[in-house]
Amino acid sequence: MSSAKVEFDLMLFVLRASCFVLRRSRNLFVILIFISSNSFALPSFKNVKQSDMPAVLKADEIDGDRLTNTLTAKGNVEVSKGESIIYADEMIYNKDGKIIRAIGNVKIKNLEIGNMRATEGEVKDDFSQGNFLNGRIFFNDGSYLFSPKVERKTPLITTLYKPIYSFCPNDEIKEDNSAAGKKRDFASITSSKTTIDRENNVMKSRNGILRFYNVPVLYTPYIRIPLPSKKRESGFLTPNYTKNTNFGFGVKIPYYWNIAPNADLTITPHLNLNSNQYMVNNNFRHLVSYGEYDANFEFANNEIESTKDRIVIERTNKDRRWNLKGGGKFDFTTDIGSDFKADFVSDRNYLRDYHFNYSAYTLSEANVDYIKGRNFFSAKTVKFQELEDKTNKDSEQFILPTLDSRIETKPFFFKEKFVLTSNITSINRESGLQYRRFTAIPEAKIPFNLKGNLFELGAKFQGDFYWLENNFKHTQRNNNYEYTTTNYKPEFSANWRLPLIKKTGRNTLMVEPMIGFVASYYKKNVSKMPNEDSNNSELTISNLFVSDRIYGFDRNEVGERIGYGVKSSLFNKYGEFGLMIGQGYRRNNEVQDVTIRGFAANNKSNVVGQAMYKATKYFSITYAFQLNESNYRNDINQIAASLDLQRFSFAADYLLIRRSQQIPEEREQVSLSSGVKLTNRLKVNISGNRDLITGRTISRGIKLYREGCCTTFEFSAIENDPSNLVKPQRTFNLSLSFKNL
Repeated sequence: MSSAKVEFDLMLFVLRASCFVLRRSRNLFVILIFISSNSFALPSFKNVKQSDMPAVLKADEIDGDRLTNTLTAKGNVEVSKGESIIYADEMIYNKDGKIIRAIGNVKIKNLEIGNMRATEGEVKDDFSQGNFLNGRIFFNDGSYLFSPKVERKTPLITTLYKPIYSFCPNDEIKEDNSAAGKKRDFASITSSKTTIDRENNVMKSRNGILRFYNVPVLYTPYIRIPLPSKKRESGFLTPNYTKNTNFGFGVKIPYYWNIAPNADLTITPHLNLNSNQYMVNNNFRHLVSYGEYDANFEFANNEIESTKDRIVIERTNKDRRWNLKGGGKFDFTTDIGSDFKADFVSDRNYLRDYHFNYSAYTLSEANVDYIKGRNFFSAKTVKFQELEDKTNKDSEQFILPTLDSRIETKPFFFKEKFVLTSNITSINRESGLQYRRFTAIPEAKIPFNLKGNLFELGAKFQGDFYWLENNFKHTQRNNNYEYTTTNYKPEFSANWRLPLIKKTGRNTLMVEPMIGFVASYYKKNVSKMPNEDSNNSELTISNLFVSDRIYGFDRNEVGERIGYGVKSSLFNKYGEFGLMIGQGYRRNNEVQDVTIRGFAANNKSNVVGQAMYKATKYFSITYAFQLNESNYRNDINQIAASLDLQRFSFAADYLLIRRSQQIPEEREQVSLSSGVKLTNRLKVNISGNRDLITGRTISRGIKLYREGCCTTFEFSAIENDPSNLVKPQRTFNLSLSFKNL
């Protein structure tokens, strides 16, 4: 008799003895290890592959038949192999064929294909192959596959026949797999055959039909779908459909290319079928260890024949037109960072023609900064591209570089501190003024508290050195600037505040009167000095107590001036009420080529202020105003309000600027926007902007958005009608995307 026969008889003897014990005690269970007949010793399973590990059986009742060489287990049957487990009401194991047959409420856990339920099935005892009837395969997000027949060909390949793929992520099914199929699926795909390829993490289906609530919508002969567990997969994304006034009906067909775990590229052709116009957008994204950046390159053919834009007088004859945009942000250390943005176009009408963007210029810049404590250093370069006036093309500004620094000391004995601010700027042009300037501003501040009165004294000195070059090649020189010139501006300031707080019951009242005085002198002949960085300014409550209300270094606010006002707030259970009001006065003002609007001929300013109310929840409103200093007429008014409820939001902005000596034309505009949450997933947004003087609706639109469990739906209709258009431009957009496709 062979040794194998002796060992097999020994196994059956142990089996029958164990079954005898089980018949006497139903609460015990036996563990059977299906190993090769070469040894009956228990091996160590540490660092052993699942395919090489034994299968372990547990059950309430186990019986064996020596003649048929089978083992039958009933009641809470469980067969495990490594981390994979099969549960069933009954199992029959055939030793000769090494086949386990599971019958009734079959559940499989942690196979390579995922968790599965079936009515019955057969699987090899190493779990490598098997067949199952009425099987459901569940994925981690609650989506699942149902098939009358599931064939496990290898641990990595499983084929389903006539399956239904319910691809909507479902938290309820994720928590309880038995919930699958109890409700009608919103979206699914039926097919003749589907293969799950775990090696490539994809599903391949043939003769697929997309269904909504089991209603057939779309047929596809072949579809390749990434498994829900695989987050990034190259392939086509869901198309978008558009229609606009310029190009008619169009379709966007994006293709996603997963280049690397930290880089991808989305290529989106935009085909306009009515006008033979196309655009191709290429969006590249890259995540690096110290930051991220993206680059967006778009090109288009030139099939535009007419325009409704008054500013577009001459269009390019180039066959290809393009736009390059990008941006990035990097943090090299905790103190050193960098960012950039780029925006270049092939011609000045590209954005107007293809994107309804009416900007007068594009701006590209790169910046590196160092911030530590109170100190700040930065280097920046800026490139402008003129889009509106063709005659200014040669005089586009290229700033390379502009260097800023601010060094601030810690407070000393009397809390005084010293600040040194500096700036170096070089502006280059193909034709025009070559501008170079160095500015240094040392400053001292002394704050102190005298019986609750808060004072701050300040003194600073601005020195400028200019190095100019008249490099007029294509345009006529129109200045008499000297080659080198200097300027200085001393300034002294004093500020006073007195915060007063009173609490009565549930109310807290704060009143804070304020006075600020500034005296400065500006040694500059403005007709002989360039102005590259300063513009007209508007007096508001936010800059009433600022020492210099003109931005930039080339021009400064000069003379003796004083600002006075009061700030008050009331806090109670209804929210916060606030009022801030003030006025300015200047003793003298040297004539410059920039002004601060809001001052009358007698150098007394209008009364500026802001009133606000902010509820503890939901609602806020702000009213900013400017009252004429002579008759207190409200020359400037702006009201901004917002309401945010659980299912409804509303925002409004109203602006009225009356005609006056400083403002030749009256302006009145209103902007409204609202959002309604129709259901937990469906939202609608409506917005509009109207010029009340001309009666022209500048823009309006509606957007319907649904964020579903497996679909994202969006429809929008937008109309733009700025003053440069002869006829309004309308754009319609429709998109529907599936999260697991």
